[in-house]
Amino acid sequence: MLITVSNDLVTMSAVCTPSLLFSLVLSVYLFSQVFSCFKTSSGNSLNQRRKVLADLTSNKLTRVHDGSFGLWSYHGTALESHATQTRFIYNADLLTSNGSHHIDIASTVYPHMGLTSDLNPLYQEFLLLQAKTAGIDGFLLEWGYKTHSSNVALQQLLGLVKKHGEFSIGINWCDHWLTSELNKNSSEEVIQAFHSNLQCLVDTVFSLGPEVTLYHGNHPIIFIFGGGLMSKQFKAVLSMPLSLPAGMSTPIWIGSYLNFASSPTLWDEWGGLLNGTFGWAPFIEKPTPPGMSEWDYYGTLEDAVEYQRNLSIFGSDCVKQGSCVMWCGSISPGFDNRGCVGWGRSLRYLPRLDLQTQKRNTYEAQWQFYISLASSPDVIILPTMNDFPEATPILPIDGTFDTLHRTLSLSAKWKNISYDPSGVTLPAGWFSLYNKALFYQRTPGLNVTTIIMVLEKTALLLNNHKYSMASSSLQSVRKDLQQLTSMLKVTNMTFDLPSDDLYPTVKPNIVAGSYMVTNTSGLYLAVNETKAATLRSYNFKGLLRFQYNLQRQGFSSLKVYSSSSRQTELVRREPVLSRYPRGHDSHELFVRYGEYSMVCDIMAETSDIWRSAVVALHKVNQAWDHSAEHSSDVYFVADAPFLLRNISLEFQLISVPQS
Repeated sequence: MLITVSNDLVTMSAVCTPSLLFSLVLSVYLFSQVFSCFKTSSGNSLNQRRKVLADLTSNKLTRVHDGSFGLWSYHGTALESHATQTRFIYNADLLTSNGSHHIDIASTVYPHMGLTSDLNPLYQEFLLLQAKTAGIDGFLLEWGYKTHSSNVALQQLLGLVKKHGEFSIGINWCDHWLTSELNKNSSEEVIQAFHSNLQCLVDTVFSLGPEVTLYHGNHPIIFIFGGGLMSKQFKAVLSMPLSLPAGMSTPIWIGSYLNFASSPTLWDEWGGLLNGTFGWAPFIEKPTPPGMSEWDYYGTLEDAVEYQRNLSIFGSDCVKQGSCVMWCGSISPGFDNRGCVGWGRSLRYLPRLDLQTQKRNTYEAQWQFYISLASSPDVIILPTMNDFPEATPILPIDGTFDTLHRTLSLSAKWKNISYDPSGVTLPAGWFSLYNKALFYQRTPGLNVTTIIMVLEKTALLLNNHKYSMASSSLQSVRKDLQQLTSMLKVTNMTFDLPSDDLYPTVKPNIVAGSYMVTNTSGLYLAVNETKAATLRSYNFKGLLRFQYNLQRQGFSSLKVYSSSSRQTELVRREPVLSRYPRGHDSHELFVRYGEYSMVCDIMAETSDIWRSAVVALHKVNQAWDHSAEHSSDVYFVADAPFLLRNISLEFQLISVPQS
C-alpha cells in the first residue's frame, strides 16, 4: 500500500507488487539489484530538499561483540538532585531466571531488540535499514575524536552508506569528550588537538562528498554540541588553515541551541563564530510537583511545543538577518535521564504521552508544529535514534513500533511526499533472524551459509523499498531456519560447586558455609577436563548462577572472569577507558571495552543482603581450556568483601544428531 500525504489530504492507492515464491531462482535478480543501490544523483546538499536526521549514539556495547556492556550498565549519584532516589545501580549482566531477558539495564524503556552493540556492523546495518523504512534521510553521529570509539562507529557507517546509498552521515561533534580527555593539557594543546581532528574529518569523512556526508553548497556541515571548547579556543581553531581537496570550501558550523543560542548572552559570545543552530530534546527547567518526586524538573506536551516555537523564532530571525545560513528543528519522543543518573546532575522528565489525558502524543505534537509552521526549516533532527539511557529512542520499545510509524507518516506529511508503511517492522525481523543464523553457525556440522546469503539479499530488497519481496524472503528464511534447528539435538548439563565436575583450583576462603572473596583473595574454579572438552566441541547456551552478599556499605564491584582465547577486535589490546557522555560538568563516566574474558561485572552498594545472579556464558568468549588464573576456567574477584554461595554452571549443548 502506497500512501500519499499532503498537509491537507491523506489518500491511499493500491500498488501492484509481484507475488514471491522465494527460491534460489530469484538469486540472479537479487544480485542484479546490488548495483542499483549506489546513489547516482548529484548529492545530498541540504539546500536541495527537506531532510530528517536521527541522532545516533555509539556507547552501548555487548559482551559478545565488545567484551563489555558499555552504557547498558551504569552506577552513580545525581549530585544536584533532590529527588526521592538519587543513587542508581544498573547491572546489565543480570538476566531473568531462564536467561531470556536482561532485568537491570540503564534505561527506563526496554529495547524491543534486546541489548545490542552500537559498534556491531550488523546492528548498524539494521539501524540504517530501519531508518530508511521510517522516512529518515541520515544519521547525525555523536562523535568525539579520531581515537575515540565513536570513530570506529563512524568508519563502519560510512562503509554501509557506500554499500546501500541514498543516506547521509553527519557529525555531531561532542567537543566535551575531547576537552575532558585533554583536561590537563594547555589551551594551545587543546586548540592543536581540535584542529588535528578537524583535518581528520576533512580527510576521511567530508572528502567522500555530498553523496555520503552533509553539505551546504560546497561547504561540509559540522554540528557542534558545546560544553567543551571555550569561545576563544574555538575562534583559534577556525583561524588555523585546513588542507581542503579541490571543490571543497571551508566547513560551516551549526551549534546546539541549548549551549550557543538559548540566551542573548550566549549568542553574543558565539554568534560570530557559528553559521546556524539546531534544536535538541526540549530542555525545560520547571520544578516537579510533590506527586512527581522521582525527578527534579519536568515538562509537558505544551512545554515541548513551546520549546520548538522559541527555537523556530530564533532560527527564522537569524536566517532573515543573515547571521545564520541555516537552522534545524528538533523533535524528541520524550525524556527520562534516570538511566544515566542525570549524568551526575539533576533528574528530568518529559513524558511520551500527555500527563493529563495519557492520549495526546508528545512526539506527534512537535511534528504537527513543524508541519503547520509557515517558515519551516529544511532539516529536522530527531534526538534520538537509539539513546536508551536518556529514554529518547525512536526505535521500538516494549514491543511497539508506534514511534517509527509516526516518524514515517508525519515526516512524509512534512515533506509532502508519499510513503509505504509496510516496511517499518521488517528490519527488526531481518536482524533477529540474522543473529539466530550466526548463533547456529557455531554448531559443528550445521551449514547456514545459504540462509545468510538470502538474508544479505533481503537487505538489498529492504534498501530498495521492495517490501513485499523482502517480507516473503524473511518468511522463507524463518521457515527454513526453524526446520533446520528443529532437527538439532539439545542436551542439558549442569555443574554444581563443589563437585567432581566443578571444583576450586586454589583452597577457597570459607566463612559460615559460604565462599569469601576479597580484594586480595579470589575464588578460582575449574571444570572437569572431560566435561570441558565437551564444551569446547559443542555449541551451547550457557548460564552462570550464584548468590552474592556484599559485606560493606558503598559502591563495590564483583567481577567474574573466564579463560578466553579471543583477542579484542579493537585497535588496542588493553582495556580502554573512554569518557562519556555529552555532560557539561566534571562528573566523569568511564566505559571499559575489549575484555572478552570478563563474564560479568556486578556493582552493589547495600551490605548484608543476599541477591541472586544469573548471567550468560558465551561460546565465542569462554575457552574452557583451564588457562585462566591458577589454571581455572572461571574465577571471582572483588574490590570489597563478598560472600558467595549456590554457584553452578548450566548449559544447553546444541549438536547435529549423528546418522
